[in-house]
Amino acid sequence: MLRRLGPAFFLGSVLFVGACKKSEDPAPTTPAPTPTVEPAPPFSLSLLQDAAPSGCTWTRQDTAGIRKALATVDAPCARLGLTWSPDGKHGALVDRGGGEHRPRAWTVDFEAGQGLPLPLPEDGHTDTLGYDAQGHVFALVSQLEGLTRKTERGEEHFVVDGRKLPVPETEGSPGLAHAYRREGEAWKRIETVATVYETDDAVGTGALATASMLVSSTFGADPDAPAATEFSEGSEDTARLDAVVKDKGHTEYGEWVSLETHGGPLYAWRAARELPVLMPPLRWELGDRLVEPESLALGPTSVIELRARGPLLLVASDRAARIYDARAKKRLAALEDVHDARFWPKQRTVTAAIPSSPATAQ
Repeated sequence: MLRRLGPAFFLGSVLFVGACKKSEDPAPTTPAPTPTVEPAPPFSLSLLQDAAPSGCTWTRQDTAGIRKALATVDAPCARLGLTWSPDGKHGALVDRGGGEHRPRAWTVDFEAGQGLPLPLPEDGHTDTLGYDAQGHVFALVSQLEGLTRKTERGEEHFVVDGRKLPVPETEGSPGLAHAYRREGEAWKRIETVATVYETDDAVGTGALATASMLVSSTFGADPDAPAATEFSEGSEDTARLDAVVKDKGHTEYGEWVSLETHGGPLYAWRAARELPVLMPPLRWELGDRLVEPESLALGPTSVIELRARGPLLLVASDRAARIYDARAKKRLAALEDVHDARFWPKQRTVTAAIPSSPATAQ
């Protein structure tokens, strides 16, 4: 016997099926949070500024733009080299000289903001000042004149303090390189080698074992300088850059190179001079486009130096500097009328002194 189903049954069935269908629908999606870029870290810069009426002032600047003058010396900024003690409390300036100007140097107390003249070794030409890991000051000196030579059995030697050093038979101008360590108010010569100068390969005072011991020097490479990577011949990256940058603003022969930053590669033009240099144009990726860093405003023929520390990128020319957050591709600061801008070195731990090797001591 069939039972007649009433309206209540059909109404309940419809509600039940609707509830099942609703439970099968996907949950509403929550909009993805907008990516945020962490704020750029604080920074401290080393700068050189022209002093009035002459000379140059070594300056330190912080993120807020506050500057502290460390020392003013009677030498043009373009001739100065800088070095820092490993504990971050002292530094030294060397005027490299040239022509009728002999090298001069000064030590600087950063806390006192005072510079004092530092007499240099009398023999030869001081090419480099630097510090070792124990905080000792060193001078690396080149000498090509006033040398004593003797020939024995067809071999030519330099004679130094009774020792014979074979004259190098390689391309270049033969001479001596000396390493001096500052002890009290005097310099002590601790190493002398025969070497060559005026060559395509940087030898000179670099032949000294002492040169590799220096943790900071007026001639040393900046640890914040990123390495430049060449593109392979006919690469797609080179073709893309040439297509985007049809007018470089100069006719310097060279090639595109890539330098790594926290925000991806930065592309720069490397001019093929006697010593290769970086120049504009500069380009980096912004979305799917190649663009110049924001408000770069540097002349197209400017020689530039690049420094990268964490997410920070420093672009420095001979008279200006720009600081960027490489992740956000945003300019953080612009500095004008400054020379040799670089990040202030990180403080090192000073290690215990190691006695000089008898093989190098004089």
